[in-house]
Amino acid sequence: MEYDGSDFDLDRTFLRESPELTEFVHEIAEQGADRWAERSRWRTGFNATHVEALSGPGEDGVIEGVTYAEGYYARFREHGTRWNRPEHVMHDFIKDVEG
Repeated sequence: MEYDGSDFDLDRTFLRESPELTEFVHEIAEQGADRWAERSRWRTGFNATHVEALSGPGEDGVIEGVTYAEGYYARFREHGTRWNRPEHVMHDFIKDVEG
């Protein structure tokens, strides 16, 4: 008996398009949003006024998670925090996720 793998679509149906994967990616993006909201103020001097987690298929169809944050610069907090860039907060989160 020969194996016919022509109907094998596990990577397409589960690893790229499944609702479970979308939920998982969204949960990770929400954790990034929570971490940004919690740490951005005291680490960077930027106050996050809006933080949102988004997930869904990207341009190539692969599910992506995005943490979108916007805010304003709190000038009064510059002393002692001016060398901590805001990207460092998300960099730490990505490092934790990737292990």
